[in-house]
Order: sequence, then structure tokens, then C-alpha cells
Amino acid sequence: MKKWLILLFFASFLIRIYKVNSYPPPSWDEASLGYNAYSISKTLKDEYGNLLPLIFKSFGDYKPGLYVYLTVPFVYLFGLSTLSVRLPSIILGSLLPLVFYFLARHFPFKKNRQLAFIGALLLAFNPWNIHFSRGAWETNVFLFELALASLLFFKKRYLFSSIIFSLSLFTYQSAKLISLLIIISLCFTQFQLFKSKLSAFLLSFSVPLLIAALIILVGLLNHDANRLQVLSLFSYPRSQDEKQLIINETSVLDYHLFYNRFIFFTRNFLGHYLNYFSPQFLFFEGDWQNARQSAPYIGVLLYPSIIFLLVGLLSFLSFGNITLNIFFMLWLLLSPIASSLTRDTIHAVRSLPLSLSLIYFSALGITKMMSLLSHKSRIRYLGIFIIGGYLLSFVYYSDLYFNHMVKKSPTDFLYGYQQASRFVANNQSSVSHIYFSDYYGQPYIFYLFFNRYSPAQYQHQAKLLSNNYDTGKVESIDNIRFQPINFSGLKTIPHTLLIISLEEMRRQSLFSDPDFKNFIPLSPIGDSSTFYAYFTK
Repeated sequence: MKKWLILLFFASFLIRIYKVNSYPPPSWDEASLGYNAYSISKTLKDEYGNLLPLIFKSFGDYKPGLYVYLTVPFVYLFGLSTLSVRLPSIILGSLLPLVFYFLARHFPFKKNRQLAFIGALLLAFNPWNIHFSRGAWETNVFLFELALASLLFFKKRYLFSSIIFSLSLFTYQSAKLISLLIIISLCFTQFQLFKSKLSAFLLSFSVPLLIAALIILVGLLNHDANRLQVLSLFSYPRSQDEKQLIINETSVLDYHLFYNRFIFFTRNFLGHYLNYFSPQFLFFEGDWQNARQSAPYIGVLLYPSIIFLLVGLLSFLSFGNITLNIFFMLWLLLSPIASSLTRDTIHAVRSLPLSLSLIYFSALGITKMMSLLSHKSRIRYLGIFIIGGYLLSFVYYSDLYFNHMVKKSPTDFLYGYQQASRFVANNQSSVSHIYFSDYYGQPYIFYLFFNRYSPAQYQHQAKLLSNNYDTGKVESIDNIRFQPINFSGLKTIPHTLLIISLEEMRRQSLFSDPDFKNFIPLSPIGDSSTFYAYFTK
């Protein structure tokens, strides 16, 4: 079995690292994590000059700092690149199937080894986990921490488990709630053992509990409170116009009885929560609200899991190890709560921890169906059907991921920032002014990232302007201004380079402008370019 696990790790690693330095293009957050790691490696300070912070200001969203520090060694060894920023996620995403295997193997059960290996295999090839392992996503590291901390807890290594849970609080914002819910689930499923070892548990977990309380308190009194207000479902009540319309249709009493704030928010929460269990999300469309968070035309699980997930859920109380089944059922039910409390109707990033329980029950369903067959030939035929079904589904997913995903939504994937940023750097000394479109958001971080801009030099001019929303913006670096591009107003400024987004080209009808022949497409994809350059005279 060790040989198969080693092969599984290398297969997972190859899937996650293939073309990852160029595909997909890095996001704003990846560029920010990478540049701050680069800044730490060069100056021991973040982009704003703060010495070894635990929380990074970034765009004003105040990112937990663990991923940055995980990235520092890779940036130091290999230089600042998309690959070096993504390597921590790639490695931990490749190790996750092995952690899952040992977690599922921990409990004695006749089919335990089979279930554990099938689950690990599904996890290695699962679209949801592949997608977020191939990018610098803190949520992927957080999922690895949850699985490892749970494994250590079941093995009664409470101190080490508590350390991992503590680290999760510095990894991802949602950890403040999800980690607590997983700890409660662990205690519930191990209640008898928990009672007998209560003192050991309290001693080990007193540290993460204190850390969690401190982080939450500081966050509420400081910057996290603003972000919580922006993202929280409860920050978006029913509009006054809608309220008045309901009252006009019935009465004030009817409104307070059937349409009050509690019912309004409860309905929205349940709607968000149930979206994570819908076939649309799981199998057919994925994250329909955020194109960058899943491949198109397919869900977050491979198609054969439609059958096996249902079988596993229906048999969780009658097959397998009941303690482990109950633990993963609690994980299944509790993990979407944090993402359901936000404004987004669906969000594949925040709900990624849900993937582990879905994989477990899919593996349980496969194991259950194989156990119902007594003849080896029938088991062999079922095995061929399962392997063939998953293989075809994975090939289909791979085609969508590599051949269609970015081409279908190039602006959602921020395609072109690399080409535009390097074009700016190559021409910066030949013009007096540069205006770089901020239509897609945060262009400054891509300029810093792709050109490996000196952190010491940038720290002296770093200035983030707050807009009282989710994030702020940087308006200038050297002779570059980051702003919306009004072509008719800016083209009259002599010796100026304009970097214009595709959407601005369309909205200002520049494709039919007499000057269009002078526009330089910087990032051609499909039948257009996401950025265009224009030199004034």
C-alpha cells in the first residue's frame, strides 16, 4: 500500500503542477501574496514597510499571514514567479489525499482500507480540489490543516492538533468559525474519550481558544470589522422600496408577521446554504456566480459521484464505521455555514472544506456497492465501470479546464495583466506619463509582481486609498497612474502611454474610432485582446 500511496502523491503533484506557471493567470490575491513574500524575503517588511506582520494589509482586506510566510522560502529559492507563489498550495494539495487516507484508515472497519484508498484517489482527481490546489488559495491550505488537525485529534495527539487548529486562524478568515465547528464535531464523536481525557484536551486546546478569542476581538475592534460588514449577509437588508411595496400590498401587521427581518435573513441564509447541495453546483455548473472559481460546464465533483454520493449518504448509518460516518456527516452539514452567512449566493472558495465530506461519502457509496456483490467477476465489472466512468469524466473536465476555461472568460481570469505590466516596464523610460486602466481592479500589484519591483523602493511610496468598501486602491507608482481611461481626454496629453481595458474600448466605441489602427493589442485571446496600448504624440 505504501507504494500505491507514493504513486498517488506523485500523480496528484503532476496534475497540480502541470503548466501551473502560466495557467491559469494569477489573481489579485495571488499577486499580493507573492509580492509580500518577496518583500519579506528582501526586507523583512511587507509592501507597506511593516516589520514581519501577522496580518497583511494588502488591498485593505487584511489577509492572515501564514500563506505569505509559507511562500517566502520558495520565492527566496526560485525567485518571484507564479510557480513559486503557488508551490505551497500545490504541495499541500498533493498531500491532502494521503492525510485523508490515514484519517479514514484510523477506525477499524472491514472495508476500511478500501474506502480510504478510494477516497484518496477521488480526492486526487477531484475538480474542486484540483482547481484550488493549482493556485495560491489560502482556503486550500486551510482544508489541509483541518484534515491534519482532525487526524491528530483522533490519534489523541491533542497538543499537535491544537497547534494546527491555531495555525488555521492565521491562514483563512473563515477559520474563526469553521475550525470551531470542526472541533465541536470532533468532541461530539469522541465524547466518551473526551470525558476521560478532559484535562488533557483543555490543556492542549487552551492556547488556540485564547488565540481565537484574541484574533476575533482585535478583528472586531480593528480592520476585520469593516470587511465583515462588507461580506456579511446581515449587512444587506431588504430595501425600503421593497418593504413599502409589501406593506402597500397587505398591511404593516402582515409585514411584521410574515416578512420581518428575521424571516428575510433566515430565508436568504437557507437559500445560500442549500445551494451548496444543489446538483447545479455539485455536478453541472459549479460556481455560477464567480467564473474564476470553477471550470465551465461542469460542477465541482465528477459525474459518477452523482450515483455514489447518494448511495453513501443513504447508507451512512448502516455501513462502515459509524463514528467516522457521523463525524463526516457533521462536517458535511456544518462546513457550508460560514460561506452561507456571506452576501454571495454561492462561493466555491469559502465552501471548499465541504469537498472533503462529499468525497468521503462518494467513497463510502462505492465501497457499499462493491460490498453488495458476492462474485469476483461482478466486482471486477463494477470496478471497470467505476474506473471508466471517472476516467472519462476527468478527461472531459481536463479539456474544459485547459482548453475552454480562460478563453470563455478571459477578463474574469484577469488574462493580460502580465503582458500589459511588462509592456509598461519596457516602455516606461520612453514616455513622460503612463495611464494604466484599473477597470479590472488592483493593476498596481500586477505591475509590482511581474516586474519584481524593488520592495525597498516601493515601501517609500506605498499609499492605499480607502474607499470605505471591501478594498482600497493605489493610484500611482513612479510616473504611472492607475485610473479609469477616458481616451478622448487623455489622448491630448503628449508623450503618454495609455493601457486600456477591453471593456473600456467597447464602452467608448474605440474599435470604430479613426485612431484604432494605432492601438496595440497586448494580450490577444480569441478574437480580441483584454488590454490595448496607445502612444500619444
